[in-house]
Amino acid sequence: MFRRIVPVLGLALGLGLASQAAMAQEQSPPPPPAVQGTPGKDFTGVSPANLAGIMNYCVELQYVSYDEGNPVLYGLSEKYKATEQTVGNFDYALGSAGYFDSNGKRYYLVAYTNEDDRRAACHAAVKAAQPML
Repeated sequence: MFRRIVPVLGLALGLGLASQAAMAQEQSPPPPPAVQGTPGKDFTGVSPANLAGIMNYCVELQYVSYDEGNPVLYGLSEKYKATEQTVGNFDYALGSAGYFDSNGKRYYLVAYTNEDDRRAACHAAVKAAQPML
């Protein structure tokens, strides 16, 4: 009798795991929308709060060093109230997720397909933020 139950139990367990995996796949958020073309590395039209978020993203993923990115992050956050806990800031949140708005279009830093380009974009963001401090 035990020999009959084990295969049925194994099949039921396998089907349960497969259906759970399918449900999890259905519930996962969709990937970010495709970026049309790679954005330039010109951050002049990006808001200070968005740049602060980008600095957070770049430092966290080590595209710029802590010593280079954190003073910019803290300076922008303090001056432009980008990280006010009581209000929040959508531009800062976008930047922290790696998105930036430039000239009416939203870009994602991962659109730069290789790491060297992402590093270069982060260094360009540091330079663009300097006059705002």
